[in-house]
Amino acid sequence: MALSGENEYSLVGNQIVTLAFNKLGVGSIGEPLTARMYSDGYFALNLLVKTWSSYDHLWKREEATLALVAGQAEYTLPNKPLRLGEVRRKNILSGYEVPLTQWSRQQYLDQPNKTTAASTPVNFYYNPKRVEGHLFLWPAPSAQVASLLTIRYDYLSRLDDMLASNDEADVPTEWLEALVYALAVRLMPQYPVNDSNLSGLIISQSRELFDQLKGFDNEPVSLYAQPDYMGTQGYS
Repeated sequence: MALSGENEYSLVGNQIVTLAFNKLGVGSIGEPLTARMYSDGYFALNLLVKTWSSYDHLWKREEATLALVAGQAEYTLPNKPLRLGEVRRKNILSGYEVPLTQWSRQQYLDQPNKTTAASTPVNFYYNPKRVEGHLFLWPAPSAQVASLLTIRYDYLSRLDDMLASNDEADVPTEWLEALVYALAVRLMPQYPVNDSNLSGLIISQSRELFDQLKGFDNEPVSLYAQPDYMGTQGYS
């Protein structure tokens, strides 16, 4: 028998909502879902997507470049990254990159010379505010440095909302079943399942799928740690 040669199977919003209700025994024997059910399903689905955005998914890791401005320490980042990973300064001419050391909010606020002693940035602090993300560099770049360097940053982006009935889920295909089961669990308080065995099965299956995928959703490399020397050396 021949293989299909396809491996990008996906689901759109209406299919996800319908399948989730089917798990609860709603709409699974031919009765159509009402407009209210679809509305409730989409509300629950998008709230679930917002919650899942807080997890550090490999497929939502992105990279971006930031132009420096002489004497400017604070920069507004587009698309509000949820979290920053590695931040590096890159020499425009040589292409050489040097990692910056991340500071906590308190460490950054404790610095008395945030913009008055402009030089080569060696530390950063990120503040993911409600609407915009703000990156703070220390020290602020001098005029000479700003013309020679750019900032490269790795960040965790948010999952896309599902607004239309034919919007695809912003997850890899291996996460589709977990998304359907998780949505079914989210709908249970509003659409309770009379069969306790069935509700227990749905909850346990949802948990099992999510745990399995989160265990897979990481880089298979060793983690190395070293003391933090507060980023006071390593200028280049």
